[in-house]
Amino acid sequence: MQRLVVMGAGGHAREVLDVLESLPDGQAPGRTTVFAEPGVTTAAATALVRERGYEVADALPADATHYLPAVGDPGLRRRFVTMAEERGLLPGRAVSPLSTVPDVLRDSPGLVVFPRSHVSTNVTLGRHCHLNTGCQVSHDGWLGDRVTLSPGVLLAGAVVVEDDAFLGVGAVVLPGRRIGRGAVVGAGAVVVHDVAPG
Repeated sequence: MQRLVVMGAGGHAREVLDVLESLPDGQAPGRTTVFAEPGVTTAAATALVRERGYEVADALPADATHYLPAVGDPGLRRRFVTMAEERGLLPGRAVSPLSTVPDVLRDSPGLVVFPRSHVSTNVTLGRHCHLNTGCQVSHDGWLGDRVTLSPGVLLAGAVVVEDDAFLGVGAVVLPGRRIGRGAVVGAGAVVVHDVAPG
């Protein structure tokens, strides 16, 4: 039986739990543990997770088989991936049934897609990408590993987003642009030129 550990207990993690609970097989609290890193997660955030019926642990559970890093920060997500994979855990997925994602992409390792997001044709998604509510990735797009698209991000056709990039709420990237590795695109930005790495 799959035993999932959701890594993170903040607001983004609680939203990921919403997606997990909406799945047809309903990832129940009894099969999911939430990892709250000591000294990082607030007591208030941990309390909100416990109120939902989830066990909260300060170490990766010994019986975990799969993991899902549920933090918005790509650097912290990368660290959680390393921690889990050193333990031999397999990446989980959480793709909302209220999103449109081609079948060929639904099994992308660590993929998280929130409701009302749409991924078009001939798109490539890297490991541990997070597409928040209402995102759109148009044809021929390419997202690297640990890319974060905040709510309402629109990527026009043939946009490339390199590893660890973070796009803020409502950002729009025009066709054929490249967002460099580790770049941050601010909320509401309209990207008309390539964005350099970092």
